[in-house]
Amino acid sequence: MTARPATASAAQLLPASRYRHPGDVIRLIAGGTVLAGAVIAVAVASKWFPAASRWLLGPAAPAPSGIGPNAVSRVLTGIVQVAFVAAAALVVVATLRHRRFRLLGGLAVAAVVAAAAAAGIFYEFGGQNPAALARNLARGSWLASAAFPWPALIAAAAAVIVAASPWLSRPWRRAAWLALLAAVVVRLVTGTVLPMELVIAVAAGVTVGAAVLVTFGVPDRRMGPAEIAEALRQAGVPVGSVWPVGQAKGARPFAAAAGDGRRLFIKALGSDQRDADLLYRAYRAVRLRNVGDTRPAASLFQAVEHEALVAVMAERAGVDVASVDRVIRAGDTALLVMEWVDGITLELLPEEEMSDDLLVRLWAEVDKLHRAGIAHRSLRDANVIISGTSQPRIIDFSFSELAATERQMDLDVAELLASLATRAGEDRAVTAAVKVLGPKGVAPSVPLLQPLALSAATRSSVKAHSGLLTRTRSKAADASGQSAEELARVERVKPRTLLTIAAASAAFYILLPYLAKVPSSWHALQSVNWLWVPVVIACSAATYLASAIGMLGTVSTRLPLWATTLTQAASSFINRVSPANVGGMALNVRFLQKAGVEPSAGVAAVGVNALAGALVHGALLVIFFTWAGRGVGKAFHLPSSSKLLLILTIVAAVVGIVMATRQGRRFAARKVLPGVRSSLASLRRVARSPVKLALLFGGSALVTLAYIAGLEASVEAFGAGAGVAAVGAVYLAAALVAAASPTPGGIGAIETALIVGLTGIGVSSGAAVSAVILYRLATYWLPVLPGWLSLRQLQRMSYV
Repeated sequence: MTARPATASAAQLLPASRYRHPGDVIRLIAGGTVLAGAVIAVAVASKWFPAASRWLLGPAAPAPSGIGPNAVSRVLTGIVQVAFVAAAALVVVATLRHRRFRLLGGLAVAAVVAAAAAAGIFYEFGGQNPAALARNLARGSWLASAAFPWPALIAAAAAVIVAASPWLSRPWRRAAWLALLAAVVVRLVTGTVLPMELVIAVAAGVTVGAAVLVTFGVPDRRMGPAEIAEALRQAGVPVGSVWPVGQAKGARPFAAAAGDGRRLFIKALGSDQRDADLLYRAYRAVRLRNVGDTRPAASLFQAVEHEALVAVMAERAGVDVASVDRVIRAGDTALLVMEWVDGITLELLPEEEMSDDLLVRLWAEVDKLHRAGIAHRSLRDANVIISGTSQPRIIDFSFSELAATERQMDLDVAELLASLATRAGEDRAVTAAVKVLGPKGVAPSVPLLQPLALSAATRSSVKAHSGLLTRTRSKAADASGQSAEELARVERVKPRTLLTIAAASAAFYILLPYLAKVPSSWHALQSVNWLWVPVVIACSAATYLASAIGMLGTVSTRLPLWATTLTQAASSFINRVSPANVGGMALNVRFLQKAGVEPSAGVAAVGVNALAGALVHGALLVIFFTWAGRGVGKAFHLPSSSKLLLILTIVAAVVGIVMATRQGRRFAARKVLPGVRSSLASLRRVARSPVKLALLFGGSALVTLAYIAGLEASVEAFGAGAGVAAVGAVYLAAALVAAASPTPGGIGAIETALIVGLTGIGVSSGAAVSAVILYRLATYWLPVLPGWLSLRQLQRMSYV
């Protein structure tokens, strides 16, 4: 807190106290992402696309011809070599002269680790140098070999620059990066390094350097009390003294004694707070959805100005808040000056002083805030100050929004309900809220009373009280007439689901070829007939149009074809992370409701669409198995008729025994029969219109036939002459296996079933594996991005 700004000295060590700067975390993530992307690109290009790797990995400049160009190249290379040696000597001398042995050790560790990491990557994925590069490296220079500095040394230099940046002034940092950029450009121009080698080297250096800073921290170069006092005086606020007052989330709080006797509260925000906010928002954007988050401000000062504006607007609306005095720009730091509020935060208030009247007055302030269209976005006990007269004051509008949406204000209510429940109990918290906001004001917050919709601090407090959040939700539901069972979906995707998809993908796209004893299956992709690839992609796209046609036949309401097609694409995207197509069905129900269909009719429409798909699939299964003949039965090793009859008898007996029990009949009456009756009733309504019936069953048939055509095109792309009938029977049987799989999209199960089926009908193992990989890439993985874009477009058009 007492640190002073750094001077312009190149190697001067800043104050000894250290902290972890969020910007280093951002650099670590960015560098690691670029490094991983570059390594994957090199691996893919070198193994699968050798033609592309020649321009991706080849030197940027050919070997120079003639005496003049060769002499210029040697001079430039020599200058870079001298600069590298001089820079290394300067770093060592400067750190030793200032006796910064700890800094020198950290820089040495960063350099060694970065060089080793880059060298390991080059050794693993590198190969023989292209002929042009070998000729250029053989030239040498007037100082050393043209290969010096090696890419590993460039990685070490980048790591040293990143790791030393907190100790360097801005001019020296710029000079260091410009010098490294000049060295990189010279090496590219002289054709003595591969372009991807430089990308990997710099990315590895930045990643390692940032990791060192994250691990060991950086010196505290933020403004201290003396500098803040001087900035206040220069801005026309005469103060006698400034001192820190504890800690605050997202800012450093200080108190000041003004010359006229007033006490002021100052929030100091610098680049570290800005970087932390960006990192936090990025995490929430990836993890959560529909939690009211908006885009961050364009700059730190705009963020502070926004916070001041929200506080002023709240005060104008009659909310009891701390008055804003002014915003001050002090170099790279923004100072928000406010009046000092005497009191204690609600978080620290003794429980015996937390009266029902206090809770009611707090909810009254929240009601004023929301009536003004302002959402606080962090409305918890730590952001409420109780004055000496027991009057609550709301503070910290750093995450707040003007012209807030209903969802943002509902999240405020849920946050404060959960926070107050940890201090006053769920009964008193809900009772006070209902007394001020009314049942209708509390009801929308009930589905949001869940851990992921709350802030990390409130979530931690609630976790310490077993079952408190569930009890609070039940109490709020009872008081508002809202169901406590239905929770709003705020999580984009569960980490467990991502791990499942990643593990299944790795198992069936990497290990499967080796388990199937076809180690050359990836090489088979290079011999694919590329004329068939657009056909496979077109068949994949046709399934969404066909699915939309089927959906048009489920309801009497007129649906827009384009929006319905986008919905099917978006449903496929959601089904990537939800088993049994549950997510896609829910999205279709939502789309139908927004299109004017009654909720019950929408659910029934999705059910009848699924029923029609099952009926069509069964009919096509019989047709294709009959068409293909006995060969397909041998491919899947179907049991004999006697064994099949025995299996069906056992299944019927089990069903009969279950239905004979009370629990079985109750399950069938509650879970099975209502859905079947609803689907059959909807099907009878659809049957009254021949057009709707044709659309429903025709669309379902086209979906299945398009998938069969896509698989047939994938098989033909590798020259495996399997008939359409046999391929169709294989797909229909594999789809049944995938439907029973608990994984999203049947991943893993359908690949195995397809490969077993294709090899059973005579397709070679290598061609079968390659065809299935191509088919799944086109029908499962390639539509992910268009599906996500379709979902975003539907949201912008308010269709979902």
